[in-house]
Amino acid sequence: MTAAGRSTLAVGLVIIVAGLAAGYQALTSMGATLVGAVVIALLLVTRRADITSTRKVRPERVASGDEARTELTVTNRGRHAIGAGTMQERIGDRHVAIELPPLEPGESVVIDHALPTDRRGVFTIGPLIVNRGDPMGLAQRGDRSSQQSRLIVHPKTHPVTPFPVGLRRDMEGIPSGEGAEGGVTFSSLREYVPGDDLRLVHWRSSAHVGELMVRRNIDVHRPRTSVILDVSQGVYSEESFEDAIRSVASIVQAAITRRFPFTLHTTDGAVIDDRSPQLAVMDFLAEIEWTTDPKSSIGRAALEASRGPTGLSCATITGRAGAEALESLGPLRHRFDQLTMVRMGSSESSQVYKIGGAVLINAATSIDFANAWNRRVRG
Repeated sequence: MTAAGRSTLAVGLVIIVAGLAAGYQALTSMGATLVGAVVIALLLVTRRADITSTRKVRPERVASGDEARTELTVTNRGRHAIGAGTMQERIGDRHVAIELPPLEPGESVVIDHALPTDRRGVFTIGPLIVNRGDPMGLAQRGDRSSQQSRLIVHPKTHPVTPFPVGLRRDMEGIPSGEGAEGGVTFSSLREYVPGDDLRLVHWRSSAHVGELMVRRNIDVHRPRTSVILDVSQGVYSEESFEDAIRSVASIVQAAITRRFPFTLHTTDGAVIDDRSPQLAVMDFLAEIEWTTDPKSSIGRAALEASRGPTGLSCATITGRAGAEALESLGPLRHRFDQLTMVRMGSSESSQVYKIGGAVLINAATSIDFANAWNRRVRG
């Protein structure tokens, strides 16, 4: 029953009581008419509508601010016509209102509408709530329809330049096989695939195994970057935390685009690196949330990051971290070729300072960060 229905019922009952008390038949009939209207409205919406729906989300992954749409196919599988109404599509903690046209028995309608992508995150879409009411708006019923879907909104990135140093000092190649192809250092042989440069065919091995084999050359002088993201809630506002995520995503995206090795650590212990597919890395960034865990530590994450091979550049992104948190990086400074500390949410826009062999960037927003970072890296 809607608010109008409750009010109508209350007024009708009051009028009936007044009519009976005054012995006024017309007044009693008027009240009974109002109560009867509410009862009829309830009867109209009591029967559950036999509605089914399917949903297609296109695309299922987008960057923040990009377009995503859902295509709903709603079908009336009942034996009675359904009047026009509204539907509520649940998207995370938000609801989007959608108009539903009248449907005859067996009739379907396809409804396409935009999904909100202004916020980073992993969002559950559905279930769809189909609201039906009586013509006078006295009663309403919501029926659930359709399964749930998922929309992943990746953080927006800005163009940044990767660290130009932090090189692997491994002149014999990378035995683990993690090197990217395209260099001049021989690593191994592999089977030929269409599109390979025929100049890389190793004819002697091809003749020996009976199929074309090509040399796999790798680049052993690639910049290596370790990124540390402080996820401690106390050092951020909601907006500065999102700016920090966008800044980290920009650094990581630059490394992925150039096929440079990287490792991303969060201060609560989560780790992902360049061995994961790009989509998995961006999904990881979409899911990150801040933590109130007191064990979340920049120093501990930096110590873990410094245990990799030599030739490593490190970028630490935090919010309004105090001097104690930043000083925890001091003893580890010698373990990195370059150490850059970024503080998001600063009132100082795009400021770069050199402190004790490290670089400190104060940035108000992720755009300010990108500008300062590019100036710092490009010299």
